Amino acid sequence: MEVGAIIPNAGSKASPENIAIVARWAEELGYHSVWVTDHVVLSEKVDAYYPYRSHGRWDYSPATVWLDPFLSLGWAAAAAPRLKVGTSVCVAPLRNPILLAKQVSTLDFLTGGRVILGVGVGWMEEEFGLVGVPFAGRGSRAVEMVDLMRELWSGKTVDFEGKFWQVKGCRMHPRPVQNTIPVVWGGHSDATLKRVARSGDGWHPTQIPLEKLAEGIEKLKGYCAETGRRYDSLTIVARPGDTYALDPETHARHLELGVHHLVMDTPIKQEDPGLKLLRERMERVAKICGLKPR
Repeated sequence: MEVGAIIPNAGSKASPENIAIVARWAEELGYHSVWVTDHVVLSEKVDAYYPYRSHGRWDYSPATVWLDPFLSLGWAAAAAPRLKVGTSVCVAPLRNPILLAKQVSTLDFLTGGRVILGVGVGWMEEEFGLVGVPFAGRGSRAVEMVDLMRELWSGKTVDFEGKFWQVKGCRMHPRPVQNTIPVVWGGHSDATLKRVARSGDGWHPTQIPLEKLAEGIEKLKGYCAETGRRYDSLTIVARPGDTYALDPETHARHLELGVHHLVMDTPIKQEDPGLKLLRERMERVAKICGLKPR
């Protein structure tokens, strides 16, 4: 199993120094990847249901710092040149797919083929309104975005006729260093699992209990069987957040479930002078997962 860590691109600890420090710590401790979260703009009033809190309410200030995910990953990748870099997750439907494809392929080119693109459809309706894109239909748009981006990453002439985008007679270079950039779908709804089975390279559920992770994997196997997709061609990237502790028992369960990549969180609201508690958490998770320091 590979292991990654969320780096501080959001909250009071978000800074160029801290991103570089945490990325270097991850590399030193034997981690395989670093990941960032994503919001473009925060509304002063959020009524949308927040699926990652038991009370369902968004509880961050609109003044919360949230750095651009791709610029943050470029900074981290330069500081830690052996680590993969991933988004957990990029809210794809907030963006134009051609511009997003360019950002991601450029990042992959500059990092020597280290990008994992975690994509989600988003939940904060207010953010969509502020950006000026529709909230309704975002799932279908996200699927088409991924299809179009893969065409653009191919380096071949693109003639794409979709429901939402029509692109004729163009190419995008440089190509990604990887043959194509792996796309892992975030979320844990049935709709998400069907997207994974139909068009994903993996599933990246975030902040769900272990039993929900296990249920999702079984459902995903069923959807793969329905679509003729090989389940073992997919990568499972789990990110527990604070829904359960990362300890020897839960690590053993991850291995039993066939999780390929585990991502530990960096709480953005945590009081942690000098990142001391974060360093301790990273060391503890590295030991539990049997990582070998470099």
